Amino acid sequence: MLIPSELAGLPEAVNVRILDFDGNRLGRPGVDCYCQHESGAAVLQLQFLINEGALVSASADDALHLWNLRQKRPAILHSLKFNRERITYCHLPFQSKWLYVGTERGNTHIVNIESFILSGYVIMWNKAIELSTKTHPGPVVHLSDSPRDEGKLLIGYENGTVVLWDLRSKRADLRAYYDEAIHSVAWHHEGKQFMCSHSDGSLTLWNLKSPNRPFQTTIPHGKIQRDGKKPESCKPILKVEYKTCKNSEPFVIFSGGLSYDKACRRPSLTIMHGKAITVLEMDHPIVDFLTLCETPYPNEFQEPYAVVVLLEKDLIVVDLTQSNFPIFENPYPIDIHESPVTCTEYFADCPPDLIPVLYSVGAKHKKQGYSNKEWPISGGAWNLGAQTYPEIIITGHADGSVKFWDASA
Repeated sequence: MLIPSELAGLPEAVNVRILDFDGNRLGRPGVDCYCQHESGAAVLQLQFLINEGALVSASADDALHLWNLRQKRPAILHSLKFNRERITYCHLPFQSKWLYVGTERGNTHIVNIESFILSGYVIMWNKAIELSTKTHPGPVVHLSDSPRDEGKLLIGYENGTVVLWDLRSKRADLRAYYDEAIHSVAWHHEGKQFMCSHSDGSLTLWNLKSPNRPFQTTIPHGKIQRDGKKPESCKPILKVEYKTCKNSEPFVIFSGGLSYDKACRRPSLTIMHGKAITVLEMDHPIVDFLTLCETPYPNEFQEPYAVVVLLEKDLIVVDLTQSNFPIFENPYPIDIHESPVTCTEYFADCPPDLIPVLYSVGAKHKKQGYSNKEWPISGGAWNLGAQTYPEIIITGHADGSVKFWDASA
């Protein structure tokens, strides 16, 4: 279900693909590969092993899989099945050999990524929360290491509890409580603050030095009530990302959170930059989104430049470098039936210079309103290979359009 959160800033040879919920891998234009779990179980989450050509997937049948992406046809190297607990969230810190796995019971397990075996270290929910608190905090909904210290793990529980766990001393350094359910958590790159998104459409900002209450609470789409009371509740903010810039205000990007009185509004992504709030309405429900940044290091200014949004029936990329946030023209024909196909023609052994000419003509006919920058996902290699010959498929459509498809290789 999740787009890999570590894709940003990878070297070209490793920044190979971005995965959608079907297991489709997309890189530079022309790089597209499909792979699927044999069980057919839905994908819950994906985590790249940056610079190692590998990927961890968590599936709805409570299994973890380690994929090798370096070979021509990606394959699963190891699998690990959880039998007694349901997987709810995974986190693999950058350049770490430990994968943290949160469960529905509120416990956090640790897997050695090299051997793909469970370590004996388990953070039990009743040790993490206050001993005086008898009620169960709910499933683990978030795990992340502190940008300042990889030995500190931030654990978010559904009921609104957040714990900063010291992995070395095996105790909680900090506990924070909020009376609204948590959906996601995001660090500031300095590691002194973190932001939570909640079920009432609010965002809370917390300081590690004073965890008794948030030092800032906002409901971005909540109207201020006439009697001066707190803003009205809104729909849950399902995910928030908090990305910093060296020379400007940070970006706060989130999905959901709209007012309940906008019954007919479409699914939306909100971009907050300084005092400006921009709502981007989508054609389909949002499955997930990922902010692409200049660095994979969590303790540096993030410098975001694009947001990849995975929709139920599409994938779009938003350009953050322009004030009106245009989307990039997608080089992938994700939906061939945008307009129904009415006829097709196939041509083999085409003149060798024909297909490059079609590409150059297509490049000159850019649609209006799109970003003027190149498609920002540039990983992978695309070559025809020695055994192929130039092929073209032409499709005619009900709306009168004609499309030319490069079917070589």
